[in-house]
Amino acid sequence: MTVLVATALAVLLAPAPAEAAPKDPLSALKKLVAAGRGVSFTEAAGAGESGKPSFTRKGVLRFGKGGIAASDLTSKQIWKESDESSTWNEPERTIRIGTTSYTRGHLIGQQLPPGKTWWKQSPGWTSGVSAMFGNYLNVAEPATLKALLADAERSGSTYEGEISLKKLLKVSPWTRATVWWKVNDKAKVGWRLVVTSSGLPRRLTTYAMGLDGPKEAEVRFTGWGAKVTVKAPPRGAVTTKLVGVDRPPLPPAPKR
Repeated sequence: MTVLVATALAVLLAPAPAEAAPKDPLSALKKLVAAGRGVSFTEAAGAGESGKPSFTRKGVLRFGKGGIAASDLTSKQIWKESDESSTWNEPERTIRIGTTSYTRGHLIGQQLPPGKTWWKQSPGWTSGVSAMFGNYLNVAEPATLKALLADAERSGSTYEGEISLKKLLKVSPWTRATVWWKVNDKAKVGWRLVVTSSGLPRRLTTYAMGLDGPKEAEVRFTGWGAKVTVKAPPRGAVTTKLVGVDRPPLPPAPKR
């Protein structure tokens, strides 16, 4: 009887098995990058008149040469839900291959000459004018993920932390090619990343100061390792000139 009681107590007092840690996120990402595959994502930020996100973005990223080699992003910023036809509410699409970008829609779409549907910039930005309303921290980029994880706290499959914009601009080619507006590089971006059991990013939430106050954005990743094709627009549809403006709405992008 004494043996049975002792055995029962031992079972009750035994520590519960610890939650298995996900695989190393950086190693998992580098493995996919080396394979030259890609990933899809959706993003939502801000709050409109009805409580729905005021900014949405979706796209695909193609990997190569240790990072993001190409991207195809479509963004939409809703300024006024009651006026869906407004130029300001038009979607904006940017295709970027290497450091060359092609943008259409939104403000740039109104400044294209007749017969042209895409504006080319080289070097160009990852997104167009609407980039300032969304997230610019890209955890699908190895350099960025490495910097985040270096100072992160982990709880199960969730990592979180904070990074200064100055440091982010230093380590991230993606951020440098996204943030075209003047920023306070002393500002900080808070972030929370949930990864899959294989260590790949599933959901990223960022907290940063926007034009009209604190801004929260959520990015969801799907289709890791999928074959992604990003093609430049037909040459005849592309122009490097805009009409009706003294200068383009976007400055020249950084060369790296």
